[in-house]
Amino acid sequence: WAPLTQRLDASGWNRLVFGERRIYDLDCNWKVYCDNYLDGGYHVPSLHPGLAKGLDLDSYRTELFDGFSIQSCGGDDDIRIGSGALYAWIYPNLMLNRYGPVLDTNLVVPTGPESCRVIFDFYFDPTCIQDSKTFIRESIATSDQVQQEDTEVCESVQIGLGSSHYDRGRYAPGLESGIHQFHLLLSQDLVHGLEE
Repeated sequence: WAPLTQRLDASGWNRLVFGERRIYDLDCNWKVYCDNYLDGGYHVPSLHPGLAKGLDLDSYRTELFDGFSIQSCGGDDDIRIGSGALYAWIYPNLMLNRYGPVLDTNLVVPTGPESCRVIFDFYFDPTCIQDSKTFIRESIATSDQVQQEDTEVCESVQIGLGSSHYDRGRYAPGLESGIHQFHLLLSQDLVHGLEE
């Protein structure tokens, strides 16, 4: 856990205060949501144009660790994203998104074979924000826009998985290492559960 703890400590996350909770119910399996999160930034330019404008996607990288991964990239120093973004996924269903004076946590909870609930908790560094109420409101609205875009793609993928024409494909080298790690860990747990 040291690589993640060190980066979060360096970002000053101990100054953050709770801002708000948002809950999203999606018509997709929880694993589809995790796959979308872990795709190495592949879908960001086409599906999140607003977010993509603040990120240096050429610097996007994914690092794998024991039981978690970190995706990161530089930012354009706007007030919300700051100098970069850190997206940490902790197996099996927790995500931490750290950028600028913001941290949001996402807990993905299965609610059925084709549904899940994602619980967002938003934390802010009030010492970095002059008009914190306006910033918090606008930041959560920006996050909500990204979540609506992700909801649309995840629910579309879930429909596609049920198609008689669907067949799995290969992992995209260099992009989907996080997804591959997730699938390996999940497979190990399922095989272990069957052996018991």
